[in-house]
Amino acid sequence: MSSSKRNGSKQISILLLAILVISFLLSAGQVYNLILSSSKSFTFLSFIWIVLMALTGIGFYFMLVSQNNVINQLKGEIQSLKSSLESVMLKKEDKKETVKTKEKVDFEVKIEKILPKTSTSDMEKYGEEFLANIAQEVEIVQGLLYQKNSEGIFSYTSGYAFYSETTPPTYTEGETLSGQVAKNKQVLNVDKIPDNYITILSGLGKASPNHLLIFPIIDKSEETVGIVELAAFKPFNKQNEELFSRLGRKLGDVITANSNN
Repeated sequence: MSSSKRNGSKQISILLLAILVISFLLSAGQVYNLILSSSKSFTFLSFIWIVLMALTGIGFYFMLVSQNNVINQLKGEIQSLKSSLESVMLKKEDKKETVKTKEKVDFEVKIEKILPKTSTSDMEKYGEEFLANIAQEVEIVQGLLYQKNSEGIFSYTSGYAFYSETTPPTYTEGETLSGQVAKNKQVLNVDKIPDNYITILSGLGKASPNHLLIFPIIDKSEETVGIVELAAFKPFNKQNEELFSRLGRKLGDVITANSNN
């Protein structure tokens, strides 16, 4: 509490005491007149009454002072509690910002690990290395990379663990799930895809993954220049979606920059 507030409370207490003293003196004068006009036997009782009245007033005054001190103490404790809560909230906000910053740094580190250091002049080999790096970072069992040509058609460029007697069909924006991703420019995470929709072949036999993630490759002009399809036996989480959303834009920048050189 500031010194001006403390001085104000002290002045109020002194004023109350003065009012009580004046009231006691006036009451004592009235009782004194009563004593003079009454019998002498009444004098002692009147004196006792005045003393009790004075003690009551003084006790009332000290009660007010004590109550004022308690109120001031409570105000101080409330202010201290408020400051503590504000400090806790600031620490929580700082912690959230630290977590967000760490997640952002983690994404950038992963993207640098996934993007090949080789030239994009041979996109087939670049795409194969790109998908292989994704497989090392995320547990995928198959991956496909498509690129868009000058006519706006997306065609197969590279694959990871992909085997088929025929080349995957081409499509344009809005056609098939991948074409819709190219049009919307957003990651698509599909769970529980139909059996035999994707077939994985190995020396142990064949199996069908149940989870599919498709993300667009977007350049700086916000044009979808490619599509990546990833299949896995485990579901893709929100962090995977964020990672591949960032990765698609980073790859778009790399492809555009190298094509302009």
